[in-house]
Amino acid sequence: MKNRIKELREKNNLTLKGLGKKVGLADNTLSQYETGKRHPKFEIWQKLADFFGVSVPYLQGYVEINIPNDLKFDSKQDAIDCIEKIMKALDISKEDLRTEHENEFKKS
Repeated sequence: MKNRIKELREKNNLTLKGLGKKVGLADNTLSQYETGKRHPKFEIWQKLADFFGVSVPYLQGYVEINIPNDLKFDSKQDAIDCIEKIMKALDISKEDLRTEHENEFKKS
């Protein structure tokens, strides 16, 4: 499984040296993290995830959707967009939600 360090670094127009300066890591260390030759400790994963504004599992490449740890969104539409992405990734329809909600209501 490939991590997203390089993808996010490039998306943010950063060189290895530039990212290293911002997060306090050597550029050769970051390069080895990007290629998978070395694996960061959890604290470093968290530092990089915080810098890029993503979750650790997303940065590590374990999940396809970045779900923020604090679940704070800039707008209601951003929250809806995130929910729709999750539903699509898990193949959940609006009808599935409606049915589940009705079943939960009947139980109470």
